Amino acid sequence: METTILKTTELLEEAVAVNYTALLNCYCREFSNWSRYMGIPKYDQPVAAHFKASGYDKHLRIDFSSIDLEVYIPLKYFSETGRHLFHFPIVQRDLKTDEIKAVSPHDFVGLTVRYGKALYPGIDAVITQTRLQNSIDNLETYLNHFLENEGLVNETEMSFIKAEQSLLLGHIVHPLPKSKLGFNEEDLLKYSPETAGRFKLHYFLIHNENILEKTADDILPSVVLKAELLQLVAGDAVVLGLLQQYPEFTVVPMHPWEALYLLQQEEVQQMQAENRLFSLGQWGELFTPTSSVRTVYNEDCDWMFKFSLHVKITNSERINLYPELHRGYDISRLLKTEWGKGLQKDFPEIDFIVDPAFIAVRFNNKVINGFNISIRRNPFKGEAGNKNVTLLAALCQDGILGQPSRLSNIISTAAEKQGKSISYIAELWFKQYLHICIRPIVGMLNKYGLACEFHQQNVMVELDKNLFPAKLYFRDNQGFFFREGRQAEVSAAIPGIAEESQSIMNEAYLAPKYTYYLVTNNILGVVNAFGCQGLADEKRLLDLVYKEFKDLEDTDETGLVSYILNSRSWDTKANYLTSLQNINEADVSMEYPAVFKDAPNPLSKYFLCHSLVKPQGKEVVYTRYFEEQDIHITLRPFDIDRDLELVHEWFNREHAIPFWKMNGPIRNLETFYRTILPSDEMHSFIGEINGVPAFTFEPYWPMRDVVGAYYDALSTDHGTHFFVAETQKDKKFSFQSFQTALDWIFAQPEVGRCIGEASNDAIACNKLIVKLGYSLQGIIEMPHKTASLTFCTRESYFEKCPESKSVNSLL
Repeated sequence: METTILKTTELLEEAVAVNYTALLNCYCREFSNWSRYMGIPKYDQPVAAHFKASGYDKHLRIDFSSIDLEVYIPLKYFSETGRHLFHFPIVQRDLKTDEIKAVSPHDFVGLTVRYGKALYPGIDAVITQTRLQNSIDNLETYLNHFLENEGLVNETEMSFIKAEQSLLLGHIVHPLPKSKLGFNEEDLLKYSPETAGRFKLHYFLIHNENILEKTADDILPSVVLKAELLQLVAGDAVVLGLLQQYPEFTVVPMHPWEALYLLQQEEVQQMQAENRLFSLGQWGELFTPTSSVRTVYNEDCDWMFKFSLHVKITNSERINLYPELHRGYDISRLLKTEWGKGLQKDFPEIDFIVDPAFIAVRFNNKVINGFNISIRRNPFKGEAGNKNVTLLAALCQDGILGQPSRLSNIISTAAEKQGKSISYIAELWFKQYLHICIRPIVGMLNKYGLACEFHQQNVMVELDKNLFPAKLYFRDNQGFFFREGRQAEVSAAIPGIAEESQSIMNEAYLAPKYTYYLVTNNILGVVNAFGCQGLADEKRLLDLVYKEFKDLEDTDETGLVSYILNSRSWDTKANYLTSLQNINEADVSMEYPAVFKDAPNPLSKYFLCHSLVKPQGKEVVYTRYFEEQDIHITLRPFDIDRDLELVHEWFNREHAIPFWKMNGPIRNLETFYRTILPSDEMHSFIGEINGVPAFTFEPYWPMRDVVGAYYDALSTDHGTHFFVAETQKDKKFSFQSFQTALDWIFAQPEVGRCIGEASNDAIACNKLIVKLGYSLQGIIEMPHKTASLTFCTRESYFEKCPESKSVNSLL
């Protein structure tokens, strides 16, 4: 009995941790009031005591000061892609009382709403908390089933359906990865891919006048299904009699859960009363769900069926909308034309699993969405089902209950086979993935105008005998679009092709949307998997991604590659805010049925100057002697243990307070430094004159710093804040001090321009920087000041300070 209780407790803890991790990562992607927090504070005793007791000294800190709270999240792994791993528990500190207590995931949803109401008045905690509990309960059920059945989801070779049903932990960019509102406990076990449920399909017999059916193939699927059903029901007089009595009616298969839902709907009951629809019950071979839940598979069937399902899975009821049915039909026809043959010849790395047919039901001039069925060709029939083809999302899944992840097993096995190191094989594997992914997808968009929602759950990877990626499969024909710039070519292949499917995409809308699916969700998910599982360094992989896109920039006519490479931020789907606002993404009545937010572009870190923003060590990095003044000026990175008290005294001096606004308790200043020092935003340096600390400057990176949002920032831009502590004119040496700082900044090859944004009121500073080569670009209104935006280039700096050029060349 004790063992059972312990096991149950551990499974619940794991289910909570997985869901809480997803929730926190979505928060950090969609809100900006957080930062990394380094070390154990000296002047914040309540927090210091908690950190020491927990044993953790690396955290994320969420600033909820507007509601008198802050939250600390112990960091297990910080990811460059934005999906981090955490230790638990998470705690909040009451800023009024200094009370520290644990925060459950449900509590955290409540905190989000309390904080976020000012920004998003329509958000509410209740529905998200309900879905969160459902996701936790469901994952606990799946983990228990996994243990009881001695599950394995990490084998190097897995069949198509086994890989499809291996995604136990769910969608990594969704806060409610396993929520399925609508299923009861019996439904969950019977219809979930995680439990490999198997069931017969339910069949309806519906008047032909109410049927909308098309196929790109030679024969309608319903004709084949009806012939098969006649054989199956030979011994059932009632069903056989209906089929014989109404030979003009169409046989329509249905997911058994959705069939029961439909039979409760008024319009369906009216069709029954008018003898336009008959429910025939469940017949035939057993089907099993793929990862999407509503798409079902049988290893001996020519088709997979993608049904509508009025179950709220993550953020939306999974309904096939009528225009979406046409997209599969359209692309299936197109691929048979010269246009399609050319595409497949040019880009053999991508295989399209098409949905050539669909069935819909119309009554009273209205399509009943619950009957909408997309019929997919099954390339994994019979022996082909044993191909080592895996859903990308499952391949990127973390290890489960102490097991190594599947990706870890694949890389370690491949490394052993080739006699190479794991890091070497991991990078080689990733390069091969990029090779079959980026160039073909960008190429198809440019040459053929074809855009596909290449996110983790629409993409499958076929592994070769060496366990390397050999081919990508794209499925989900609802995710096909054509860009306006190639509409003429598509229409020439089949006139009117995109009218019913509404699949022509505005060029301006394309780059942000495509970046989310292809890069944020797909490629960064692979990068994160390698990083989280200790297989490769994420920064190194991101640099490879940057270079792969950079090679295509000059030939890309769509603007997609430029957006990916050069944008300060990307438009990213905000699944947490979508849930908090109870938005159903399948609701066509809404103009934008999901929320998108700006998120920092991780590829821009290719240009981040580590010597300025993330320096290593605390020793002197640069020294310059000024003969005329007979002074040595040295620069060294800020040392919080050595310099905190010093700069606290500086910032509380009278001349610092109006412009810096960093006066006040030392505890607050310590928090500031413990959050900026580990960040990608800025760092702090101390300048000494003849060995005496005299000034501080803070190099920052506009691609992360707030100023970058107020002008067209370049990845190579770096800026600096500058403060001289001394007030006596003959001891300030402001010009020489700033000159030394610029020497060091422009010595870094990553730096293009140096940015300034001093307050308009800082007259002395603005006069000084002009003498150093800065030029005014304009006035910007920032949240905390009206500032003069200024740029300084190497050329303008060396023109004003020519002696610095020779000094700089020696660095």
